[in-house]
Amino acid sequence: MKKYQIIVQSFLILIISCENSTSEITGSENVDVIEHVNFSNIEKSLTENSLSVAGVLTNSSSSITISPPWFIECQFYYQNSGNTFLIGGENMTINNSLSPGVSVEWSMSYNVDNPGQYENFTINDLRAYKN
Repeated sequence: MKKYQIIVQSFLILIISCENSTSEITGSENVDVIEHVNFSNIEKSLTENSLSVAGVLTNSSSSITISPPWFIECQFYYQNSGNTFLIGGENMTINNSLSPGVSVEWSMSYNVDNPGQYENFTINDLRAYKN
């Protein structure tokens, strides 16, 4: 009986520790950046409770298909008194393959308490990557 409990507890720990944490971290250096993509048509907007950004990503490779899952992420910034401040980051998972020359529309939002405070927000560190 004791052996059975240890096996069950070990299994539960393994399941819990394998949780996908990619939605919690942005800016990690421990990813494989996808170099053969182009971002275009980037538009920023404010909603009632978030900063939003949308655009188009194109697979610029002539032969490499991006296989799922893969991710798009960016960091949100604002400037004040000559300083640039990080607001936060966001990422999204793409669960589809993207063939050479094909584009996909994407959008992300970062929730904030007072979006009007960040009217002139910028984004940077925009990238596509695989874990």
